[in-house]
Amino acid sequence: MLLAVAVADAPCDGWFLDQMLARSGHEPVRPLDATVAALIAADLLVDTPVGLRLASPELRDAVLGSVTPSERRALHETVAVVLAEAGHPAQAAGQMLRAMPLASAAARTAAARLVTEPAVSPTLAADLLLAGGAPDEPAARLDWLIATADNLFLAARLTEALALLHDEVTADRYAPHQRAVVLDRMGACYASQRPSLSMAYLQRALEQHPDAACRSWVLTMLAEVAARYGHRDAGRLLVEAERAQATAPTAGGAVQVAMARAAGATGSGHLPRAGRILREADAAEPAARSQLLFLRVDRIANDISRGHFAEARTALDALTTEIDTFGLAARPLVTALDCVARLAVGEFSEAEARARLALKGPGDARLDGARLSLLATVVEVLLHRGEVTVARALLASEQPAPHWPDGMQWYRLGCAVAGDPEPQRHGALIRATIDMTGRSLAQLLLVPHGGPRLVRAALALGDAPRAQALANHLKRVAVRTNDRLWRGVAHHVDGLTTGDPGALRTAVARLRTTSARPALADALLDLARSPGVPAPEALAASESCAALSARLGASGDEDQALRVNRAISDRDLNRAPARSGGVDALTPAEARVAELLARGATKQQAASELFLSFHTVDTHLRAIYGKLGVRSRVALARAWDARDPGV
Repeated sequence: MLLAVAVADAPCDGWFLDQMLARSGHEPVRPLDATVAALIAADLLVDTPVGLRLASPELRDAVLGSVTPSERRALHETVAVVLAEAGHPAQAAGQMLRAMPLASAAARTAAARLVTEPAVSPTLAADLLLAGGAPDEPAARLDWLIATADNLFLAARLTEALALLHDEVTADRYAPHQRAVVLDRMGACYASQRPSLSMAYLQRALEQHPDAACRSWVLTMLAEVAARYGHRDAGRLLVEAERAQATAPTAGGAVQVAMARAAGATGSGHLPRAGRILREADAAEPAARSQLLFLRVDRIANDISRGHFAEARTALDALTTEIDTFGLAARPLVTALDCVARLAVGEFSEAEARARLALKGPGDARLDGARLSLLATVVEVLLHRGEVTVARALLASEQPAPHWPDGMQWYRLGCAVAGDPEPQRHGALIRATIDMTGRSLAQLLLVPHGGPRLVRAALALGDAPRAQALANHLKRVAVRTNDRLWRGVAHHVDGLTTGDPGALRTAVARLRTTSARPALADALLDLARSPGVPAPEALAASESCAALSARLGASGDEDQALRVNRAISDRDLNRAPARSGGVDALTPAEARVAELLARGATKQQAASELFLSFHTVDTHLRAIYGKLGVRSRVALARAWDARDPGV
């Protein structure tokens, strides 16, 4: 009994000990309860709320040292069988791994069943398959290879997965139709890293003359990758994949085709259509965990793109609770999507904190797309806060390769650097990002304020044609989606490219009804800067932008709005006829601050009263001192009391 507890290496219940004793071949000399009681009394076992355990690590080492390594492996195998039969596959897989590689044929068969259990993590499943080794028979070896590569991919051990597959291709031990299966898996692994290589390997798989089922699956995979990255032949490939699936259905093929159709719809801006396709896909049908993961990720991305932020947050929370089921590769992918959702509504601090934490993870655990999206989150938040030098330093070691299709991985970073006050520093990436929008809009639609920022950056670069092309894409999205969010964004970019203040006013009105607060702040700022807007309206817009940016913690955006506000005030003051008193020169916002401070309020109290940040009040106070020619709160109070009562 002590040996059973030691081998289990976890608190044990009575049923487990009973089963282990029954399989030991020894007749117990006393009832189980009596034996347990005696061992507890002898200070060899400890009864805890979660089960029985040995009294000390030293005792465990001594008990395990009493048997040979081969006997210990046999015990681990027995424990694995007992746990598997009792419905504990994850614990069983852990025990079976310790019995490898010299386990019996029956144990290997049991291990093959365990690695397909959803409760067994991909990391454990991959280790178990690798420990068992590859079978000699080609068909069985191929099954082992695909299962091992899939689990390594989900375990975020992509380098191992690709090395394993490359070795098998080099060994050339398979018939052409079997080689097609290996090439297909290589294409699947590269889909998240190098889409160009992914499509190349999938095309090579088709050239191997695979059987009908394999050809059907390769076509569905190729159609999905092509649609996701905006390949020109995506439509034709999707038609071929649908025909192939109708002729030779494959496990999970219908879901793969649905994701391909949804990716195509998203890429062209048909967000409601993409949402319907994804909702109708049978989530219970996928043959692999990776399909279920990407289906759920695509559904959440669709919610974010349509401005359904509450629904996206609920779905992200649910997915996060199950993240270990999908493997380590899922965590940075889901975290990157969570950060995007937070950026869209202005939760900048939380988005940055989560992104920075995820970026500290093991390098092989972060697929390129997820890593660059997380980096883009940090860079964008730094720029919102005005920490431009820090943001640029983060980018110094990066070497963007913004060429389609692999350059699509850099799209989010291109949107982020568009917020740099000197966009010419990133001109090549910004131009390439806008050009790739012609291939697929999917990445652009995740962050509503990304489009206007790219348009503004293109205009600053003197590239009006690219700005207009991007604006046209966003207008089509507004027509196809027909909701307040994208209509607001479309009016915003229209106002930027045409200089029409009416379009900017409409954008502000539309965006006020959404929770996309950064998009609203940007529209307010552009309205304030529009030459055709009267000074009082421009001042009100800049003040609203400053206040909103302060609430979001975007101090850099707040400073920018205040600079615009001062410029408008100075311009209006220079154009206006001389007035009777210095107080008349104050803007409405400055007058409200001056009144509260003149009556004895502190800056903090004024900020609270006016729903402004302390920083904004302090900036207004400096402007007030300058306009009134005073240097103290006492002098301010005197000037305020001496003002014209009609002011």
